[in-house]
Amino acid sequence: MSQSRYPQYNWRQSKHNHWEREVDEAECFYASLAKSYEGSGRMFFAITGFVSISVDLTNGSIGQDVEDALLDYDKERGKYFKTYNSFDPAHLDFHTESWLSDTFISITPNMHGLDWCNSDPLAPRVPTLFVITPPYSNDSRKGTVNLDLVFRSPHDIIDGIGTLQLLNKLLVTAARYHADPSSFELPLPGSECQNLSPPLRVAALIPPILTLDQQERLQNTISSNAALRQDAELLSVPFTQGEKVPGKHQRAALGLSIGDTNLALQACKALGTTVTHAYHASIALLLRDLRPSRTEARAARYINYCLVNERPNCAAPYSTPDHAAAVYHSVSGTSLALDLTIPSGADRFKDHPSDAKEAQKEFRTLVDQVRDFYTSIRNSPENLALAPSFWSMATPHIANPTSKWSLNTPVPAPNQSPSVSLSSMGKLDNVIAPQHGAFSTKNPWVTGEELGTGIGVFLGTWQGQLQLSAAYNEAWHDREEVRGFLERCCGIVWKGLGLGDGTNHVPKVEWVH
Repeated sequence: MSQSRYPQYNWRQSKHNHWEREVDEAECFYASLAKSYEGSGRMFFAITGFVSISVDLTNGSIGQDVEDALLDYDKERGKYFKTYNSFDPAHLDFHTESWLSDTFISITPNMHGLDWCNSDPLAPRVPTLFVITPPYSNDSRKGTVNLDLVFRSPHDIIDGIGTLQLLNKLLVTAARYHADPSSFELPLPGSECQNLSPPLRVAALIPPILTLDQQERLQNTISSNAALRQDAELLSVPFTQGEKVPGKHQRAALGLSIGDTNLALQACKALGTTVTHAYHASIALLLRDLRPSRTEARAARYINYCLVNERPNCAAPYSTPDHAAAVYHSVSGTSLALDLTIPSGADRFKDHPSDAKEAQKEFRTLVDQVRDFYTSIRNSPENLALAPSFWSMATPHIANPTSKWSLNTPVPAPNQSPSVSLSSMGKLDNVIAPQHGAFSTKNPWVTGEELGTGIGVFLGTWQGQLQLSAAYNEAWHDREEVRGFLERCCGIVWKGLGLGDGTNHVPKVEWVH
């Protein structure tokens, strides 16, 4: 399918060095969500990508090559447009220096990168790379310098996997320059415009019109999702009441040892499942355990979704890291629904071997249900075709979308029934290489800025170690609470998989900084 089927999504040069196209449904969702929360002074789901690097002190130059884009609202046409301003060859040096001063920022904040990310840095409107020199970064005995790279961007420009791909491409470029600066050639001014990415609709060859069968499935999905919320006690995460406006976005992360990670991976493999399925099931069980008991046992339901990386389903070259700066993912239109039982007060604190066996059986039943759900979404020929419709239905209504960015804009009321989601990042080594010439990398991660009352959990492995992290907002959750949540998830997985020594069902965790 050529881009001609979507003429509005073709990049056009509207004036000198200025390129633009309309945004699709996924990009509009993230732009609208950010707009609806602008009164908080923060940007909902703003991307933060992170990686620590160690480089040889004897060669101090670090090259960088980061593509930037900007999304503006066109007031006259009443539509969001994605725009890009290329460098003017007649003023190349001036534009290059101006761009670098705005988007490549070196700072020494007297704190490590994670602490800086938790210190409420502003989310820039243009993608920006921060090069952080943490305390005591130089190790003269080893001849190395340590740096933390933090990439910040609006989510309508790039997604999580794309962010990791972009950081990897940055390191590839830096390593090439570091190895032989004289042989490094910059791209020709303006040539980068040839690589501007189309939206998901074009990249994934999504037809512009749904078939009759797809329209019927869409309506059935809407009806079934609504029915799941009827006459059911929904499992939500408790949060501190009082604040009406979000505060600082925060991230907490724990890691398992290589040995414990292997234990979990092998145990899941033996059950025909994955750690993603196991940890998603543990979230539902923990939310159930956090609900107060009553005299009688009662039914409850966990409802959530899964995110789908659609880059493998995009046509070449959009399936490659050459098009990292794009929003190429979808959400499952069909809801994940897990039915659980909240025990009575009398049954909750029983401690009998048969209860442990029942708990393990319950865990494995839920894991199977999560696995089947993920498999159905992954193998669905329709989920990608319906993805634009799902994005549109989730997009918040903006009463005055032509208004300028203002702190006086009211923000949505806090969600009184927030859930906990899981984003599986997979094996991060497959996206960011541990070594690029003289550059060694460690602890890569990515998250979206959480301005709601819920918690976003992220799961991935790096160098054989499983890492579980959470994004939350300090207006409604505190660090110890969220850390406890992550630890208890690990404990549920450990116990459910039958790991441990029979008495200790909690793996040893290390808090990642």
